[in-house]
Amino acid sequence: MPRLVLLRHGESVANADDVFAGWLDVSLTERGRTEARAAAGRLAGLCPDTVHTSVLARAVETARLLIEEAGWDLAPSAHWRLNERHYGALQGLVKDEARAHFGAGKVQGWRRGIDARPPQADDAVLAAQRADPRYAALPEAAAIAGESLADVVERMTPYWRNFLTPELAADRTVVVVGHGNALRALMHLCTGAPLDETGSIELGTAVPVTIQAQLLAPSEFADHPHAVCVLPAP
Repeated sequence: MPRLVLLRHGESVANADDVFAGWLDVSLTERGRTEARAAAGRLAGLCPDTVHTSVLARAVETARLLIEEAGWDLAPSAHWRLNERHYGALQGLVKDEARAHFGAGKVQGWRRGIDARPPQADDAVLAAQRADPRYAALPEAAAIAGESLADVVERMTPYWRNFLTPELAADRTVVVVGHGNALRALMHLCTGAPLDETGSIELGTAVPVTIQAQLLAPSEFADHPHAVCVLPAP
């Protein structure tokens, strides 16, 4: 039976400082590195076929440490569509600073709303994004200046349908090392649960969530937006 394991990255410098990170590259703290290694123990006995991650350093490092500690003989596959939500002008701000500048109500709406986008990143941020080799040849990625949670779902859908779904359909075990909002969006895509429900789920750093999946029948699969129905993990 296919299995999907979702793992948020270990504690980052931005987590420790209560900063909006989004697409900023921030490293793991020493605690975060310890958490990433400890996740291997939580997944003892798991033999994944693939590990997927974003292109952001905190997720890539978590995936590397997890794979090394677990002794898995595979390399992670990294893709920008698995990036964290782009927080636009909020990126790099301490959350209390953002509340003081924009208003606590607005910031809360941007953080926990479904369709609300934060103010867009400025031209300097976008210029650096366009020059970044991870996005330079990808106009769609380079142009993103701020996202709602619904935008993250739309951005991740091609990866879900074209990469993750076929692996689950082939009865494979898949690990995705990602970010809080990105994984909430993926839980919606995977299960069909309403986005306002998955969007409110709190995901601990480096605490795996295992989804035991039963594939839909082929006749249902072709036209169904969700590839699996979820069974309780054993």
